[in-house]
Amino acid sequence: MIVLAALRMGFIALHTLFWGGPVYLCSFFDRYAERAARLIRFWARGNLRACGVTVHSRGLERLDPHMAYLFMSNHQSQFDILALMSVLADFQLRWAAKQELRKIPILGACMHRTHQVLIDRDSRTQAVATLRKVKELLHAGISVLFFPEGTRGPDRGLLPFKPGGFAAAVEAGLPVVPITIKGSRAILSPGDWKVRSGEIEIVFGAPIPIKTDRSKKAARQALLAQVEAAIAGQLRPKLPSSAAGEAAGIPASIPPGRPQQLEHSEYCQPGTHV
Repeated sequence: MIVLAALRMGFIALHTLFWGGPVYLCSFFDRYAERAARLIRFWARGNLRACGVTVHSRGLERLDPHMAYLFMSNHQSQFDILALMSVLADFQLRWAAKQELRKIPILGACMHRTHQVLIDRDSRTQAVATLRKVKELLHAGISVLFFPEGTRGPDRGLLPFKPGGFAAAVEAGLPVVPITIKGSRAILSPGDWKVRSGEIEIVFGAPIPIKTDRSKKAARQALLAQVEAAIAGQLRPKLPSSAAGEAAGIPASIPPGRPQQLEHSEYCQPGTHV
């Protein structure tokens, strides 16, 4: 197991070195490095294939690849980016990441040249510059991905969402797509280096439009709540219909021979017919 994991990590390093040169050179050919960004997809897919990781997606048909979206995803593993790059191959996609990644040889230089959104969390001035950059990318037809938890979250559930990405969404005025990633933590968990084979599932929610009939702060807060609820709903275990009914306080079955009498105050709301 350890030998196989070491071989996989070695392949990722060599594969990154192999694609680093072409990506860096191609980044000079157009303003937003769109040609270079297309090459990154081959890097992502090659790493997934070599590590024995299969990615399945649902809901992608809801999206128009000719439109720009602001994607908001939960974060479980370093493999999340690889998985998303592989399934969003028809999109021009950039992602927000911490500024420290720029120090990594080859990877950091390529991220900078391909206009990934590198964030300095300790600089308020940098935060304003980030908002402007995200807005510029979106209006240029390039989608941007945020992990609003800010770091890799727990196996189940979510860390509190940070508002920065939602502020950028309100400023840009373009739809936000909630994304739920499942299974990537089992591939490579935080703090570990041993890559395991397995499956990752990605669920794309329906695009959420920005509310324009309220203040920016109210719009940001409403958007955060909607995205958080959409992602949390996908992470929540699905109960069988009978179990779900019992959890909600509804009897699993009705005794035969007579209709079930429901107390209005307990089960029914005014205007509801049972």
